[in-house]
Amino acid sequence: MSQSDSTRRPAAFLANFMLLAAFSGATIGMAKIITTLYAIEIGANAMQLGIIAAMESLGMVLLTLPAGFVIARYGARRVYFLASLGPMLLNLAIPLFGGWVWLAVARLLIGLCIPFRIVAMNSAFLRQLKRIGNDKAGWYRGSLTLGMGLLGPLLGNWLSGSSGFTFGFVVIGLCFGLMAVYSLGFWEGEQIVPVDADAADELGGIFAQVKAMLAHVEIAESCLIELLSGATNALFGTFIILLAMDVAQLSQNQAVSLVMIQGLASVVALFGFGYLVERSGRRFAYIASLSAALLGLLLLGSAHGYWLLAAGGVLLSAAAALIHLVNMAQLGEHSVDKSKISGLFNLAGMLGGFSGALLGGVISQLVGLGNLFLCWMPLVLLAALFCWLRKQRRLPSAVALEG
Repeated sequence: MSQSDSTRRPAAFLANFMLLAAFSGATIGMAKIITTLYAIEIGANAMQLGIIAAMESLGMVLLTLPAGFVIARYGARRVYFLASLGPMLLNLAIPLFGGWVWLAVARLLIGLCIPFRIVAMNSAFLRQLKRIGNDKAGWYRGSLTLGMGLLGPLLGNWLSGSSGFTFGFVVIGLCFGLMAVYSLGFWEGEQIVPVDADAADELGGIFAQVKAMLAHVEIAESCLIELLSGATNALFGTFIILLAMDVAQLSQNQAVSLVMIQGLASVVALFGFGYLVERSGRRFAYIASLSAALLGLLLLGSAHGYWLLAAGGVLLSAAAALIHLVNMAQLGEHSVDKSKISGLFNLAGMLGGFSGALLGGVISQLVGLGNLFLCWMPLVLLAALFCWLRKQRRLPSAVALEG
């Protein structure tokens, strides 16, 4: 391979990958907004809204881990195409039935398809990260968030207001179909290394491999932090619109714009913080992420003004971006198969999404929606304390080995 080819390929991969990620994020963002507004329209309360959001995450949890092993064996291109057809058909079917229970069931079925799409993209990106550079470790999630947090809510709010919910779900379904077709060419140049059919048996099965992966400290801590980050993001994404409209008495447009501001902040942070993390170190990123998360939760739980709520969302975005950059850099440097490690890492995030939506619904019923984000702060502090104590226990053994 010539030098020009080796320098062109990462750039071409990155451009195509960012385009697909942004389009995928916009579709997911549309679906979240339209689903939330549709649920409110049919009379769902905070608990039911949490269940609807949690069902999609539950579906993801069930199949995310197997998805990594399936993709490692059959390749991302084929799996991504097939997994995009399910959400297409299900979104087209949602308007045919009424009631929040059916909506929850539909989101559960969609959630069973999503892991194969996410893990396929994440594993492909991790494989290329060494060639692309760790300073671009957040670009995949940045493009995904550009669509999910900015373009998707904008389109979802417009579609639900101007054309109705039925047309909105039809558009979402067609978008999944378009991504399925595009994926056939997107991974055409990717070299897939098939996994030996007996590899799982030789290593003692999937769960034995998961246990082996979690024995690596970097993987275990990255997954724990990703779980907490996913739960916190789910808390914001699921309840901020209802909180803004019912507690802060904001309009629907203002409530949706809070999601968009948070999404825009995530995009800027994911694209811009990579260089900062590389220069300042991972320890700084951990401390800054924890501080921003706590301050953001404090604002969201105590403020009712539009701009203070927006500032809280921005701080949560900065916290999530900083910690994601550290996690991606650590996992990209690891020697474990990237499809399998992506499955485990994404499982942690989806477990967080499930627990954040469901637990948030329970907490809001017990203490009120206005106190939800304040009650989340102790969980963040406990997770940070656990990671710090675990690191302190490792330091003496590391010193003893060096001595």
